[in-house]
Amino acid sequence: MHSGSLSLDTFLARRSADRRLARLTHDIPLPEAEGVEFGPANNPTALPERLRVAYVDHALDAQADLPGAAPIDCAWTGTGSLTEALGRDGLDFAIAAQVAQYVPNLLGWFRGIHAALRPGGVLNLSLPDRRFMFDAGRSDSTIAELIEADLLGYTRPSPRQMIAHTYQARAVEPGQVWAGEDPTRAPRLCGDAALALAHLQARDALASGAYANCHCWVFTPLSFLTVVDEASRLGLFPFVLNRIAATEPGSFEFYVSMRRDGEADPQALQGLQGGAIAHLREILERQHRTAKLLATP
Repeated sequence: MHSGSLSLDTFLARRSADRRLARLTHDIPLPEAEGVEFGPANNPTALPERLRVAYVDHALDAQADLPGAAPIDCAWTGTGSLTEALGRDGLDFAIAAQVAQYVPNLLGWFRGIHAALRPGGVLNLSLPDRRFMFDAGRSDSTIAELIEADLLGYTRPSPRQMIAHTYQARAVEPGQVWAGEDPTRAPRLCGDAALALAHLQARDALASGAYANCHCWVFTPLSFLTVVDEASRLGLFPFVLNRIAATEPGSFEFYVSMRRDGEADPQALQGLQGGAIAHLREILERQHRTAKLLATP
């Protein structure tokens, strides 16, 4: 495990001025804790010196070609046991900034993280809001797709996931969308060759068994809440949601915090999950109505 590099006072001052850092470290116990961060690349979350963190990615060399990348301590694809891969459990926290969309088996990933946390442990993540970036032309991911990936135990992106990522990507920036441009009318990011390129990449990856980074999942805050609700009712999502921070103007990501509850009874857990989801849905829908009113001339 690695230790954070900031003094506690410096961390607290930085977190009070940085909303993103505050959301990614929400409810992490201080001054001491142990946890994991997924896909840190060359920008791991800034943590105080008495927090210990292990870095996890789909392979030990996942970011080997990226200058300044954090060393990966544990390889885990999201299917199977994170506890066995780490060699321990009882962690206090997990952080995943712009990572979950790349995970081939999202339900398995959530389940593995949940098992590695102690009761009361938290998972904080950020996700791209597809409406404000290159995934704007794609449809929201569905519970059927998540269940399929879990039942088949995906350890790398499927051909369907890869083709959707390459073929449907649009050449658009968040600022253009917030300025009023229709992102679905933007040209394809890969141009006229997008379809042929998508087919070629999927075919080659399937034949070689290579891992190809792609956006396997696309969500808005409300569509994410919907699939979590559906998965919870099926007993396929183990966390209780704490909060969702909706996408802010000019940005392209939203934030979710969830906890491993100590409740062992499945019906009682579903009651906690359902209450939290209903509360967060009401908040998001109210924000959506307010934003529409503000946008009306």
